Amino acid sequence: MAITICRAVIIYFFVILAVRVMGRRQVGELSTHEFVITILISAVATIPLEDNELPLSNSLIPILVFISFEIIESAISMKSGKFRDIMQGRPIFVIKDGKLQEKEMKKLRLTLDDILDSARQKDIFDITEIENAVVETNGTISVVKKSDGKAVPIPIVEDREIITQYFGDEEIRKSEIEALIKSSGYRLKDIMLMTEDKNGNIKIIKKEEKK
Repeated sequence: MAITICRAVIIYFFVILAVRVMGRRQVGELSTHEFVITILISAVATIPLEDNELPLSNSLIPILVFISFEIIESAISMKSGKFRDIMQGRPIFVIKDGKLQEKEMKKLRLTLDDILDSARQKDIFDITEIENAVVETNGTISVVKKSDGKAVPIPIVEDREIITQYFGDEEIRKSEIEALIKSSGYRLKDIMLMTEDKNGNIKIIKKEEKK
């Protein structure tokens, strides 16, 4: 019994450390690969508790490997938009300009009830009040009411990389984005985030200079 308790304490603190290394996120905010790694860590952590004859390394080493995967994937995702798209996907409109996007709903296997449930959680009980609804990469649905009068900003530059496709099938030509960057007076390498809404409003967050 004492051995089991000691093993449980060691694994407990080791898993806590692993989760801290991966970053602070709520369960609903986990991306797909983060969620998978969390499940794997949970499964592997219990192995030494089921059989005291098994060495702790049978659990601790795989957990270290999973943490390494998470760190490597996050580092690559920060550098490569294409890799980030593969691992995390892109947000998708399910309601745009007040109209249901049935094609996108079928692609996501999303029902009208799913959208209504998410809307009610945001105190919206009439779907006709919704101007735009977007399914985020973590599965949550962001909603903008018509009364808010806000146009949805679409990222066209992220971390010095031009984004020609966002929100599912929404596409902007690369030449148009390059022209917007030029007219802004900024250089691509200086831009952390650049967005444009349907009204043509541009917002830019400049990348911090390294000290």
